[in-house]
Amino acid sequence: MRYFHQRRTRAQVVLSGLGKTAVIYPSAFLVAVGEGLLGLGLIYFMREIYGATPGLIGLLVGAGTLVYALSCLFLRPLSDSILPRFLMIGATAGMSLSLVLLYLFRSIPLTFVFFGLYKLALSFFWPPAMGWLSQNIEGKVLNKTMSRFNLSWSLGLVASQNLAGLLSERSPLLPILAAVLVCCCCLLLITGAALALPAIRGDNHREKQNNSEVQKINKGTSLRFTAWIGLFTSFIAIGVLVTIFPQFAQDNLNISKSLVGNIFSVRMFSKAVGFFLIERLSFWHFKGRYQLLSLVVLAVLLGVMTQAQSVPLFIILFTLVALTNTSIFTNSVFHGVVGSTSRAGRMAIHESLLSGGHIVGSTAGGMLYQHFSFTITLFFCIGCTVTALLAQIILLIRFRRAAS
Repeated sequence: MRYFHQRRTRAQVVLSGLGKTAVIYPSAFLVAVGEGLLGLGLIYFMREIYGATPGLIGLLVGAGTLVYALSCLFLRPLSDSILPRFLMIGATAGMSLSLVLLYLFRSIPLTFVFFGLYKLALSFFWPPAMGWLSQNIEGKVLNKTMSRFNLSWSLGLVASQNLAGLLSERSPLLPILAAVLVCCCCLLLITGAALALPAIRGDNHREKQNNSEVQKINKGTSLRFTAWIGLFTSFIAIGVLVTIFPQFAQDNLNISKSLVGNIFSVRMFSKAVGFFLIERLSFWHFKGRYQLLSLVVLAVLLGVMTQAQSVPLFIILFTLVALTNTSIFTNSVFHGVVGSTSRAGRMAIHESLLSGGHIVGSTAGGMLYQHFSFTITLFFCIGCTVTALLAQIILLIRFRRAAS
């Protein structure tokens, strides 16, 4: 009995020392695994089960992402009044149920409905988790904490992209079933932590604010606006690459689904490395010129990609695009929340903007690829990037004049 009492006491000591990061980091990893499985798996599911065109696939992805973006923006009053852990539990439960329904009831209209419900549930996971994690921290600590969070979900996408390709080769239904399993595991993890960890049970953080606090929300840096422009634009390119490239690779490069999954895994591993490195750097904090540089590099890489015809070159370009996107993404997160008292609200804007870019990339990219070519689709991305770069330059000049 004494032995069991000692073991129980040790367990209680260990559990009492675990805080919100012990829940948020692993749950971010698991949700990202589910997203990666569904993201690539759904493309092959639509092509092989329904014979869907690139335009229809792009429309599905865009419609689901639109639901996510609108939910992040317009359901904030609801999410701000509920504890983040309960939002995350509800989100993972809703995601699991939506995917089960998508698997059981197969038709194109119902796929749109259930994928939209999945994205609706997902909108109650990411912004609350990011707002909860970043609460009451600033500067280098904020950068370090959010970089570890970004590393967690990016590693989840590394693990899932290759797996999605392998499972799709066996059956287009397997990635969806695997995503259900992962979401259920995440639900159990968060629920168990909410019940077992004293620090989580006693955490009463909410984003809901009174009128006196509203005046503080606008504090922060104006660089968030240029960072958000870069985020939106870079995810136009990402929307094209993750939605259209798998179809282009099968149609023109004649490569297997598993190889496409490997390419995407390399891309996400590069992104994870980028998050690991940027956690240790601060020279880019409050420096608008690095935002400009990121978009210049992105435009150049997309230009080179228009001429690419070999798998090794695409792997190199995907790697470099991922590193560039890491810089743009981190700029948006850091400059978006620094100095703000409404972290979840700012993260909702961040998520909505990247989703908006993804919508444009997947829908417009799908139509352009269906009626023209992948090269024309990439030129569309380049045009958007150059336009965003000019907008950033104009804003930075105005910010400098206002400060002088």
